[in-house]
Amino acid sequence: MPVDVTLLRHFVAVAEQLHFTRAAKSLNISRPALSSSVKKLEAELGVELFDRSAEGTQLSPEGRQLLADAQPLIEAETARIAAAEAAAALPATLSLSFVPGVTVGKWTTAWEERHPGVTLRVRPGTEADAVSVLRDGMADLSFVRLPVKGHGLSIIPLYKETAVIVVSKDHPLAAHDELTLADIAGENVVQNPESVGDAVELVAAGVGMLRLPQSIARLHARKDVVARPLVDAPTTEIAIVWIEDDLTPDMEEFVGIVRGRTAASSRALRPTGDPVASAPAKAAEKKAPAKAPVAKAPKPSKPQVKHSRGALQARNRRRGGGR
Repeated sequence: MPVDVTLLRHFVAVAEQLHFTRAAKSLNISRPALSSSVKKLEAELGVELFDRSAEGTQLSPEGRQLLADAQPLIEAETARIAAAEAAAALPATLSLSFVPGVTVGKWTTAWEERHPGVTLRVRPGTEADAVSVLRDGMADLSFVRLPVKGHGLSIIPLYKETAVIVVSKDHPLAAHDELTLADIAGENVVQNPESVGDAVELVAAGVGMLRLPQSIARLHARKDVVARPLVDAPTTEIAIVWIEDDLTPDMEEFVGIVRGRTAASSRALRPTGDPVASAPAKAAEKKAPAKAPVAKAPKPSKPQVKHSRGALQARNRRRGGGR
């Protein structure tokens, strides 16, 4: 197991000088801190490195063995830490692979706009290596055409592709806008050719016809062949795949972009005090009947004061100039 290099160096200082105080002074740390380091190393290794029953500071057999092995261990651990620090200092990257026919431009553009600090490496692949690139470490995420074989994979289907029949421009079926399986019954139909380009070349020469996903047919479009939708044929499906145990936050973010997550959306928790209502709660809120309007209390009327007849006559005289 990896050993803390600092603890190991502290041990070596004591083991070589056989004196805790002098060793602590040479390391420029306090004696209690040095004693704590030695005890922690003993706890990690499960052995006593010093003979506590002896007078003065003496190594135990395990301590003598560790002292003999210490320098190679220190060098190895130092190299491991340096390599980890160097790897952490490298620019972050995310690698993608995609099978022919998949267009990833809108997703890579969105990624570069949102995460300019993480370099995106995109490589075209083939149907054959769509999964192996993940296991070989050549890609973090792979766009594949289902089905794919392999265990330990996370697979998210994205969209379906229409099947098409590619025929020579002069073929009688080229006159149709769309075809059915019955239309091509008995024809020489090639599927899953080793080289699509070579197969299209043969079709252009009038040799048979070719069944392909529509996206692949578009890649190999040319003037002397046409592609017609095969409306009742099974569709193919494109998915994004990764090794289940290798998912990182960057991979998860890219998958979110592919699935339509916008720049404004976030999976992070909101600050305390800014609660977000759950979907069921929002739905219940929408279905709740509207609250009845609250009746306003009538304005209080001014109290009516009864005046005597004499007082009324006096008030009238003041208003009318007196009589």
